[in-house]
Amino acid sequence: MILRIELRPHWINGWFVRAFSTPFLLVGSTEDREYRLSWLAPTEVEVDERQSLKVGVGVRYFGRGALLGVSMSELPGESTSQTAPIDLTFRNGAWNHDPFVLAD
Repeated sequence: MILRIELRPHWINGWFVRAFSTPFLLVGSTEDREYRLSWLAPTEVEVDERQSLKVGVGVRYFGRGALLGVSMSELPGESTSQTAPIDLTFRNGAWNHDPFVLAD
């Protein structure tokens, strides 16, 4: 299964998180797999999941330290049976500590 991840930081703090952090995607029920994302364009990530899975996006400031701003969302099981890439957009709130959540 291929996930196409797009990041849309809030206009108030977008300049800050883009300049000082690196985004990452977490995949799995135990958040065991981490993939580096891009601020500039959607990133495609291939995952091997057969049932419903959890995904979340967070940032690491200056490329080190803990992953911040992560809010895990569960994808329904029927979305994992598609052959086309699944488009997911994550947005955060106005403050740079607001978590990235899956947009509708």
